[in-house]
Amino acid sequence: MGIITKNRKAQHSVALFNGKLKENKPLSGSPLYSNLIYWANVEANEEGAFPMHPHEGIEILTFVFEGGLEHYDSASGKWTALPANGVQHIKAGSGVFHSEKYWKGSRAFQIWFDPDFSKSLNQKASYTDFQSTDFQWLIERDVEVMNYVGSNAPIQVDASGVSASRYIMKKGKHNLRLDENSYHSIYVMNGMARVDDDVFEKDTFAIVNDVDLLSFEVMDKLEIFVLSTPASLDYELAYE
Repeated sequence: MGIITKNRKAQHSVALFNGKLKENKPLSGSPLYSNLIYWANVEANEEGAFPMHPHEGIEILTFVFEGGLEHYDSASGKWTALPANGVQHIKAGSGVFHSEKYWKGSRAFQIWFDPDFSKSLNQKASYTDFQSTDFQWLIERDVEVMNYVGSNAPIQVDASGVSASRYIMKKGKHNLRLDENSYHSIYVMNGMARVDDDVFEKDTFAIVNDVDLLSFEVMDKLEIFVLSTPASLDYELAYE
């Protein structure tokens, strides 16, 4: 496969609640890949709330980068605030109703996974908050790294083979080693870089597969979010 890129204009975009919230969706509907179902970048021009709605089976991670949100769900039965740099983890299980309210000035990713519905639909729903203090920046080969999800990270998910990290690269040349047996979904949060013949700029979304090394020529301090998921799964996907 190599590298497939989509700039913001190529992503599905919607304005919600009279423009209070804006979403660009790098992943929404066909074609899907790996155990990913949905990915939205949410930006709040004003405070905006999704009313109570149901989910079943899926696993949801919401990464709050700016601002914050308040969340209510039928599993916890209470409203909970999650400020910037926290992560919300929902296992919808046999069914959960929830509502979320984004504060003005917020920015977040919401990503849905298929954790194997044959198992998840028989489990009790759960909800967990991870605060900013649960994560820390590390330095690896002159690159700042924050690990969110994975075997050596604070968050463990039921969906197979998932890891998620955020990287900050200074101007110059940098290499990022990858597992060629995984899909790597990359969202450019800020900055600009060249990767082979592709230009990665703010809000570019890239799908990388069958590649074990990405070489970045960073023109403007680059911040990327990298989500890795399996190229093959040992369970049947609900959305195939």
